[in-house]
Amino acid sequence: MIDAISNLPTYIDSTETKKADSGELGKDEFLTLFLAQLNHQDPLNPMNSSEFSAQLAQFSSLEQLFNVNDNLESMKAAQDDTGRYQALDLIGKEVEASGDIIFLDQGGRAKGGFSIPGNSYCSVSIVDSSGFPVRTLDLGVLEAGNHTLQWDGFDNNGNIMGEGLYGFEVEAITDSGLILPVETRIRGQVDRVNLEGDTPMLYVGEIPLAFSQILDIEMPESEDETGETT
Repeated sequence: MIDAISNLPTYIDSTETKKADSGELGKDEFLTLFLAQLNHQDPLNPMNSSEFSAQLAQFSSLEQLFNVNDNLESMKAAQDDTGRYQALDLIGKEVEASGDIIFLDQGGRAKGGFSIPGNSYCSVSIVDSSGFPVRTLDLGVLEAGNHTLQWDGFDNNGNIMGEGLYGFEVEAITDSGLILPVETRIRGQVDRVNLEGDTPMLYVGEIPLAFSQILDIEMPESEDETGETT
């Protein structure tokens, strides 16, 4: 039988040859080789039927694998789109993420959070974008767990600070003088969602947060007719 691989027809272009040389054999290349083998078989000594059936089964399996891959890609794209637009449901929700940044809005309100492993006396140091301290807040003795901090936007001299991003650090000291580790949290209400990139970005004020950074989600606090917070 004539060697089908060494006697391929001359109409195979260079790009297909390069794919074969690089080890990337797609279904079109496989079919081209298969037909070339059939066209160049010795009519006096044709291909064994079992070998023919085996190669045909290989082509069928290859076709099915390509179809499965296409279906998986379509499902992944659909899931990605669903996940992107699910981020829109977080607009108006209160979220929490790891970080040490707070956003001071035009109304002079800023909110953050932190977690302490044991009862301790806690104080907060707020710094501007250059790292200069602008305000120290004494929170008193707090129990172990998660806590929320509020800043009214005034510095230590009673001056109102401008809208923008600020850093904060929490110090927690026990009765025995032991300094406890503190995990600071970004906390606030999601104002908008940006869908331009590969993954949606949530914004708490001007703080960008990836969807994967979110640790906790809850409904925002509101006031009823009597003025009580619910």
